[in-house]
Parts: sequence; structure tokens; C-alpha cells
Amino acid sequence: MHGISFHNILDVTLRDGGYLNQWQFSREEIDALLGFLGRQGVTQVEIGFLRPPAATTSLVNGCPVEFLAESVRQHPDLQFVGMLNPAEDGWQAAVAGKLLYLSLVRLTCTAEVIDQALRIADYLHEQSSTIKVSLNLICISSYRHDEVADLLQKISPSNSIDRVYFADSRGALSPHEIEPLIAVAKQHCHQPLGFHAHDTLGNAIENSNCAFACGCDLIDVSLNGFGLAGGNTSLGGYLAANALAKASIETETRAFCEQYLSLRQVDGDDRHLYGVLAQKNVDPIWSRALLAQYPHKLGDLIDLLPRQPYKTLSQVLDSLAALHSVNGVSVKC
Repeated sequence: MHGISFHNILDVTLRDGGYLNQWQFSREEIDALLGFLGRQGVTQVEIGFLRPPAATTSLVNGCPVEFLAESVRQHPDLQFVGMLNPAEDGWQAAVAGKLLYLSLVRLTCTAEVIDQALRIADYLHEQSSTIKVSLNLICISSYRHDEVADLLQKISPSNSIDRVYFADSRGALSPHEIEPLIAVAKQHCHQPLGFHAHDTLGNAIENSNCAFACGCDLIDVSLNGFGLAGGNTSLGGYLAANALAKASIETETRAFCEQYLSLRQVDGDDRHLYGVLAQKNVDPIWSRALLAQYPHKLGDLIDLLPRQPYKTLSQVLDSLAALHSVNGVSVKC
């Protein structure tokens, strides 16, 4: 495979970074961000979540038709991508009139909604002859390799899925785990692959590079690494690491964000806890519920917790309760 280029990079700041400000980007912020990305050479941008009018809360958390049309008009060199949750009601209304302005719709997906996602993909292709559809398997570290193979065997036969994405939503994967995962994909899936890293353990850039080297030809990044919980692969860091920009790109990106965007990184104490959880493959978004149960001894219990492909918060709570019972770690002390 040739070296990575801007063709292989997708920015997700407006969608994943939106978790940090509830997607309350102003039109001015959005245009400044899109202009900055275009100047760096980025051509593919995830513009936000696709939602029906009744569920739209902002320009990028809903993506009204008028907003998409204006974005295409003002930034004709960019290709826009939308994220759609197959589990939400009103998905037909969420995409109505919008496919004309999008190059790719990404379906964020777990095992429970794959059948629905496949039906939606068929519908999208019926509505548009040009749209591409990606099925994004989120929290990929929560699945064993045999489970991943089973999921891919359901997805691969579909002519309506143009790409399969692996999202390390917890940021729990280490670089040595990437190649075996992609090998499973190549064995069971004919579609092109993409990779979405989170930086919870500081592995996002290396994991993304490993994924690309193993055959994922689309890699997600965000400005300053802005994103849910541990954040994403940093655009500036990734460009610099792959010699796609001068070394000062990280400094320039930080300066741009400070001047033009309302986004700010999560608190340092939270980031530390997210990392502690991710080491055991526990989803950082469960941190509040876990702290509520074990406000003073969570760290002690997590140290004892085995690393497993936990799929639900209840599985983690059951394991912690068993550890508490055996080890006598005080609860709510």
C-alpha cells in the first residue's frame, strides 16, 4: 500500500467533538473550521449527525437541508459525510432531501442493530445512485474475534454497504491488537475498511497508522483530538507524524481552536479515570455510573478487574461487586 495521503483522512470534529459542547457550534465557527480544514488539505469532513426535524438541536446535530446546501455552496472542494444512528426513530425523515449534499452516510452500529442498518443501507441506495454507505462497528474492543467474524459475515454479502469501519470507541486497543483485528476483517469482508481511534490510552496515532498499514484506507481525525471521553486521533499530530504537514501544524491547530472554537478538552482528572478504565476495556462513558456506586474505592477495584470484552455496564458492575465481596473493598466509604 502506498503512503497515506489526504485522500485517506476524514475529519470528525463537528460530530465527535460536538460531545464536548452539545453540538452548539455557531455558523461562524463551522465556516471557520471548514475553511481551516480545507487550507490544510483535508477534503472529507463529517458534518454532523443526521436527525429528523423534530430531533434537531443544532446545525450539526440534525444537519437541516438548508445548512447542508449552504455548506456545499460555500465549501465546494469539501466532501461532506453524515452520521446516522439506525436505532433511532425517524431515520427516513433524518435523511430526507439531504443525500444530494453528502458523499457518504455512516451508520453507527452494534450487533443488535445490524439487520436494521442493512435495511437502511438498502433504502439509501434506492434513494440515491451516488451516495456511499459505511457501516461503523462501534466499541469494537467489546467483541471477540469470532464475534467480529460473525458480524462481518452478515455484513459482507450486502451490496448496499460500501465500507466497513472499526471504531475503537473506548480507546482500549493497543497497537499490537490492530493487525489481528484487520486480518479477521480481510478474511470475512470484501468491502474497503476504515478505522476510528480514540486516544484514551495515548495510542490513537500509532493505532491509526497500524490500521492504515494493515489495509484500512480511511482514517478518522479531529482538531486537537477533540471527541467523546478520551478524544480522537489529533489532526495536527497525525499530519505531522506522517509528514503531511510541517512540524508546526500542531501549534497552529491549537492556536486556531483557541481563537475560533468553543471546544475545550475534558478535565485532566476525568481523562486519567478514562485511561484507568480503558486499560481494562471498560467504556469511559460508564465512569459516572461507576463513581456513583464506588465514589472512593473505584480505582482499587478497577486495579483488580480482569480485562474482558465487556459489552454492558451491568457486566462491569457485577464483576466489581464480586471483587468487592471477595476482597472486602468498602463501598461508598
